[in-house]
Amino acid sequence: MAHATTHVHAKVMGVLLAIGLLTPATAAVAAPGGPALGTPAPAPVIEPVIDANAPDPDVLLVDGVYHAYATNSGGENVQHFTSTDLETWTDEGDVAPTLGDWVAEGCSFGPGGVTDRCIWAPEVSEVEGGYALYYTARDSLAPRQCIGVSLSDSPDGPFLPVGTDPLVCPDGARGTVDLGGAIDAGTYTEDGRLYLLWKADGNCCPDKTAIIYLQELSLDGTTLTGDPVELIRRDLPYEGAVVEAPTLLEVDGTYYLFYSANDFGGGGYRTSYATSDSLTGPWTKATTELMTTDRFSGDVRGPGGQDIVVNPDGGYSIVFHGWDPTYSYRAVYTSELVFVDGVPSVVEASERYQAEDGVVVDARVVGDTAASGGAKVGGMDFATSSVTVTVDAEQAGPAVIGIRYTNGTEGPGGRLTATDSLTVNGRDAGLVTFAHTTWGNWQTLEQQVRLREGLNTITLTRVSGFAEIDAVDLYEGRRLAPVNSPPSDPTTAVRYEAEAGVISNARVRGDGSASGGAVVGGLDFDDSSVTFTVVADKGGPATLGIRMSNGSERGGWPIESTQDVTVNGRPAGTVTYPFTRWGNWTTVEHTVLLRKGVNTVTLTHDTFFAELDAVDVY
Repeated sequence: MAHATTHVHAKVMGVLLAIGLLTPATAAVAAPGGPALGTPAPAPVIEPVIDANAPDPDVLLVDGVYHAYATNSGGENVQHFTSTDLETWTDEGDVAPTLGDWVAEGCSFGPGGVTDRCIWAPEVSEVEGGYALYYTARDSLAPRQCIGVSLSDSPDGPFLPVGTDPLVCPDGARGTVDLGGAIDAGTYTEDGRLYLLWKADGNCCPDKTAIIYLQELSLDGTTLTGDPVELIRRDLPYEGAVVEAPTLLEVDGTYYLFYSANDFGGGGYRTSYATSDSLTGPWTKATTELMTTDRFSGDVRGPGGQDIVVNPDGGYSIVFHGWDPTYSYRAVYTSELVFVDGVPSVVEASERYQAEDGVVVDARVVGDTAASGGAKVGGMDFATSSVTVTVDAEQAGPAVIGIRYTNGTEGPGGRLTATDSLTVNGRDAGLVTFAHTTWGNWQTLEQQVRLREGLNTITLTRVSGFAEIDAVDLYEGRRLAPVNSPPSDPTTAVRYEAEAGVISNARVRGDGSASGGAVVGGLDFDDSSVTFTVVADKGGPATLGIRMSNGSERGGWPIESTQDVTVNGRPAGTVTYPFTRWGNWTTVEHTVLLRKGVNTVTLTHDTFFAELDAVDVY
């Protein structure tokens, strides 16, 4: 390969599990909990290797040691961690305590966290005479971010600034053209020549756009020696207003430009890529992104800011950040990156099979900018309507498929679930129930299946309602946790209206679509709660059917919310509410133990925001 093998840089829905979007008619348990009856959650598909705020990780391999550098946090300008295996990391402190004279003081950026002081996305590369650090900071002459350079004899630093001006700063100051400033430096080496990748931060302003450029550097890494060449710009729906964090890699004669897209502050942030036969393009973008929140089953929220490095086994690993469940900090994750027939794949993420690429019978492919790949299968209106995708399993055995769908079916009874029959290799694999999500509110329903090694056909055939299908994700070797709870019997349910409960630091508001004509909203604070007094004829397990709606968002991306459950003052688990949109009342079931007679059941705000209509007990 032409690139340096020791360093290739990248700054470049929780899957909104729709099994939580259940109505009582589905007779299944979503988010069960409680000390005695709780069903264990499935093991996460991936876990952090640095479980702390370390966004935009850049990784450099020097003499068997991996050096990771990350965006400012905790008072450090450029965080530095070391590892020998990409799994266990040691915090080494700030490698850039001194920045260039051009950097503005007092900058802060709320979406990045309370300690974000606008010093972002470091990139360290070996250059002639030592090591160069490229960092993003706020220009003192304009309210824009720009890129500076510092040097050190060692990857451990300290790095000292070069010159008094930024290296790349198209912000209208110093006689430059205003492209919105520059962020997210990356480097690439080929045939003894060094290049800088950077992003014109044009999503700052209505009259500009986000563009990724390539520009040649002097071999000591301190001077731009060539003109900027545009590689890609924001032009696909799933990118939102942003393309950024570029990483350039050449594999078997093909160039891969990995980049992050969409709003970094929410779960819609993602990583995609483009390919080219030439360093300077033209580039062809992938229609299906490399990493998204739902392809990690929600265990990584907003995967991006990635880097790519040669791992100890000699292959590639991708290192990237993602938000914690409360969107308070961005942790670091790593996964093997493989190339199959020229297509990159992240091992810990699902393999995605687009419905529109499958065999569609008595239905139609419809363009949809909100759908993965920009299209979906709709018009599944007939008894013979079906879509079949062919998935490739590495080995025989259990697997989980994630069916990405939306359902806005309505009838005389109001909002309705939809159902499809599921067959695997022509054999019955059960009935799939799609909750009412409202149209365009894409959710993922996980289903356990058994696959044979090699090719398998997954067919969804309409039974009732009119769900639309976007894609099928495959998680090999994963099992869903078994349900351990009493059977749901909502026909015997006793309903307790939320507005009739004891309400703390929340409010009752009228809602004609709600049971009883009112709901409890404003459950926005740590001590916001609703307490129900529940009478049980006998002691033992019971199901709470919690009728709720959740319209929580972060950066325009729908997110789950949670509430803590206590029964008679004792913890009884945490209930997770999927994104339903406000006013789309949905029932989530939660299992508890009740004593005979009077019980108090309290739901207390935990993360984000849900409104409560009623609780059915059965």
